[in-house]
This record gives sequence, C-alpha cells and structure tokens, in this order.
Amino acid sequence: MTQATDTLAAEARYRPVLENQSKSPTLRDIYQQAYGTDYPQDIDPFGFLTRTELQYISGELELAPGGRLVDLGCGRGGPGMWLAREAGAELVGIDIAPEGVAEARSRVAEFGLRGRARFTAASLTGTGEADNTFDAAVSIDVLWMVTDKVAAFREIARVLRPGGRLVFSTWQPEYLDYGWFLEAAGLTEVNRLHVDGWRERQIAVYEEILRRGDVLAEELGDAAAAVLFDEATETPALLSTTQRIVVTATRTG
Repeated sequence: MTQATDTLAAEARYRPVLENQSKSPTLRDIYQQAYGTDYPQDIDPFGFLTRTELQYISGELELAPGGRLVDLGCGRGGPGMWLAREAGAELVGIDIAPEGVAEARSRVAEFGLRGRARFTAASLTGTGEADNTFDAAVSIDVLWMVTDKVAAFREIARVLRPGGRLVFSTWQPEYLDYGWFLEAAGLTEVNRLHVDGWRERQIAVYEEILRRGDVLAEELGDAAAAVLFDEATETPALLSTTQRIVVTATRTG
C-alpha cells in the first residue's frame, strides 16, 4: 500500500460501525445513560456530540434560509441534516465511508430534506466540490483523525465562499494547535469554546462499551465491535492531556 492509501484506510476504520449502528439499541442506551437529556437521540449521532454543542454550533454557523452548508465527515448524516433543517438551508454531506453515505441518504426524508440534501463519498482533502460553493461548513468529531490536516483545512477554505464560516468540534492534545492549521489555510479564528464536563462522560461511555461488549458484538457484528473496543481501551489514557473544543473560523480571502 502507498502512504496515501494507508492514510485513507486509517480514516475509514469506522466503516463497519456506520453500517451497523442503527441495529444497536445497546449503543444508543450507553450514550443515553452517560449524557442524559443532553444526548440528541432524535438525530442518533455517532460520537460525543451533545444537544448543547449542537445548538451552539447552529448559532455559530450563522446560516440564513436558503444558504448552503457542507457537512465534512458527515457519517450517517444526523447532525448536518438537523442543522440544515433548523436553518432552512441546503446540505451537502461528505464522508470517506460509503456505508455512512448510504445510511445518510436513507434518512433524508426523516429530516424533511428531500430535494435539499445530497451525500457523497469523498475524502476531506479532496471533496470534489467547486470553489466558493458553500456559505458554511461544519465538521463534528472528525478532523482529529484526518492525517493531512494542512490539506484538509485548505480544502475547506477552498470550497467556502469569502466570509463563510467553519465550525468544528474536535479534541486538541497539548502538542497540537488547530489555530496554526486555520491560519495556514487562510481561515481566521473567531471563537473557541472549551467544553465542560466532557472527559468524565466520555470515559463513562468507554467503560460501558467494554462492560457490555458481548451484547454490542451480537448487535453490531464483530468487526464494528472490535473498532469500538479498541477505541475504548486505548483512548482513556490520552484524555488527561487533551481538551474538547468547538472552533469557529471565517474564510478571510
């Protein structure tokens, strides 16, 4: 394999989870227990997005009715479709995993977005979208796993219109500063929200994934369960030196 192929394979490792997530009431229950009423169960996200974060992101995007939103790393599409519906906007969702794209397409009617949403399998470093196409971009818990972040942020800046906003949630370890990638891409940081209470809830999710592993394997299949087990085993040790942030930036040129 080439290095580029290795990178794409690493970024797409959640494919079996996206394909089978809807089959697992246990996984939904784990998140519901950890997040309580702040869990946005109506959009059934995959990851650690809360209802509070989703509402904050909606405000930061400043999308007007009829605007165009791109959801980068859309997965099964729930957060992006919720945001587009709230704003009365059009949506393009992009994800490297075809399984996530297929699931998102199957949910368009659920969000009342027929004729206003399309989904494409592509990389965040090469979306295939035209220059200056979108009024806003969102990315939920995805950019941390993109290996070539320089290329990803340049691609985001390219498809945004001048003045267009990017809002993304991610984890930032001590050694990494997303501000550098934004500046290099011609994006000016506007706001940075440091999320409170995230670490304890995320660890609680991991503990339950490991405790209920047999049931998850039955519902999701062995391949998807193995991805979750690996994350739940390896990630907690990294969280003490990491911050969860939501960043807002604007394309300046």
